[in-house]
Amino acid sequence: MVIDLIAFYIALFLAFITRKFLGQVLIKDIIFNFSFFHFLSFWWIPLVFLFFLWYQKLYTKRYTYWFEVKEILKAVFLSGIFVFAVLSLSKISLEMSRLTLILLCFYAVFTISILRYFGKKLLNHINIWKSPIVIIGAGSSGKSVAKGILEDEHLGYDVRGFLDDFKKGFVEINNTKIPIIGTKEDIKNLKDIEVVVISMPSLNNEELAHLVNTTHRYIKQVFVVPDLKGIGLLNSELYHLFKEQLFLIKITNNLESRINKATKMIFDITVAVLLLPILLFIIAAFSILIKLDSEGPVFFVQERLGENGKIFKCIKFRTMYINNEEILKKFLQQNKEALLEWQTFKKLKKDDPRITRIGKILRKTSLDELPQIFNVLKGEMSLVGPRPYLPSEEKDMGDYKDYILLTRPGITGLWQVSGRNELTFEERLKLDTWYVLNWSLWLDVMILFKTIKVVFKKEGAY
Repeated sequence: MVIDLIAFYIALFLAFITRKFLGQVLIKDIIFNFSFFHFLSFWWIPLVFLFFLWYQKLYTKRYTYWFEVKEILKAVFLSGIFVFAVLSLSKISLEMSRLTLILLCFYAVFTISILRYFGKKLLNHINIWKSPIVIIGAGSSGKSVAKGILEDEHLGYDVRGFLDDFKKGFVEINNTKIPIIGTKEDIKNLKDIEVVVISMPSLNNEELAHLVNTTHRYIKQVFVVPDLKGIGLLNSELYHLFKEQLFLIKITNNLESRINKATKMIFDITVAVLLLPILLFIIAAFSILIKLDSEGPVFFVQERLGENGKIFKCIKFRTMYINNEEILKKFLQQNKEALLEWQTFKKLKKDDPRITRIGKILRKTSLDELPQIFNVLKGEMSLVGPRPYLPSEEKDMGDYKDYILLTRPGITGLWQVSGRNELTFEERLKLDTWYVLNWSLWLDVMILFKTIKVVFKKEGAY
């Protein structure tokens, strides 16, 4: 709450400065003679923001960063609506600048999100924020849970150990040794543990129900990992059949909806048009460099699989020599290890002899894909989506293609921010399928921001 209050007042100050600047430059005919201290006198407004942050469970529930940002966005929006309503219904509406309030809400989304990010890092560092957690089950499912928790510091969980009936010693995850501290029966002996994750998909319904009920007697919060990996649950809804003590999970594929497809396309074109002036300058600069570096055209146009399997011409910067097929054939004949790598990944991770000097820079930074913005404007691609697969790869896509080809391929996607070229072909297919089944506009926003981070860090690029 202290962090959020600081973030609120920073946002208020930024809103005040911005409104004052606009009043001097653009909105000269509307008098703005309020001081910053005048806005501080509205002591109840930050309390409204704190209330809605609490209402969105931001003080009681641990979210991954981007889902937390989503909840912050909702809380700030509700706060703004509530404050506007109070001001409109009261006699003090003329004492508050409405534009300042709008700017406050705009800045608050960023200040609260950013300060929470760094605030939690600080709290984790001084061991205040972290909550100890134990995982029941040291099998592959339990290891995946531990790996996910270890890789997401923002959740603030400290994995103290595993409970497992058949294993002893420790489990090594990301070079971290996590001890196996007992069996399932030892759940009653855990001290200072408020959270337990049950990750044992091998248990039948009766065994799982018994374990959950037993764990609840000793532990405050219990999470259960169901054996539903690969199923699109991000947009699911839970229904209850009380008499039969059953739950029904309604699974929705959002990209089958024409409204959602239209929303996605409007979002793509809007963002693409806004970015176009900057991208055109970058594209022009690299076009000159490519021409100076090697013979051949600036752009590489290749047929790819689009929505519903329709073939389209995908535009990229040329990063290879024009006789690249001959170079590759000769190279694979002389290098057995490279041949095996090509058969596994459909790419060469190191020392690809086909790539030009400028091509190496473009690939390392993923800027070779910038011209695909023209495919987005033509409606052939999306900013975010599955990888644009080659027609020759269609036979290797198997049943995954039925899902992947439901939507337009993307310049970036889940595969780009989850390992990129470090992934095998099948892993890419699984990620693209998961994306399609779990699509939401917020997921696209998350992936776009994550792409910026991945590009700057050059993760999985070569």
